[in-house]
Amino acid sequence: MSIEPLYLSAFIMGLLGTTHCAGMCGGIVSALSLGIPASQRSSRRSLIPFLLAYNGGRILSYALAGLLVASLGGVLGSLGEGMVIRTLFGLLSSILMILLGFYLIGWWRRAILLLEQAGGRVWRNIEPYAQRFIPIRSLSQAGMAGILWGWLPCGLVYTALTWTLTSESPLEGALLMVSFGLGTLPALLGLG
Repeated sequence: MSIEPLYLSAFIMGLLGTTHCAGMCGGIVSALSLGIPASQRSSRRSLIPFLLAYNGGRILSYALAGLLVASLGGVLGSLGEGMVIRTLFGLLSSILMILLGFYLIGWWRRAILLLEQAGGRVWRNIEPYAQRFIPIRSLSQAGMAGILWGWLPCGLVYTALTWTLTSESPLEGALLMVSFGLGTLPALLGLG
């Protein structure tokens, strides 16, 4: 069985963004883990189901976002000159990838911060709901906290999402974001 190059690229993008993930979400996953009652986190092994629930919820949110953005890309791409619009989406995605690279190596911090600030407006509406699931007491709470955590403003995620605008279908957009999310998983499991 071969892995589609598109999904492998998205996975590698997530994997290479782990330093960003560690800085942005390391504290969140650590705090969520420390909030679990001591009786339920008696060993590292007992934390694994909670970590998988958080991160599974987060990746599920990424898949939903990829599905929605790819659907939007499909609708916009069907208007007028669809190929021209898809080419413009590809160009936008490429520019954001370059800006993200500059951001991650410290050359231009504002490059992605504007995107994250725009996402912050959405997050302000979601955050009160996320707070209801903290501290974590059960796996279902961990999963719901993860689903909501997936909407936290993140330039790395937004850059991956612009890539889904070029997807052939909403399913491809969702799978691209799942692949990206799986690439971020090793760092966030380790930090938890």
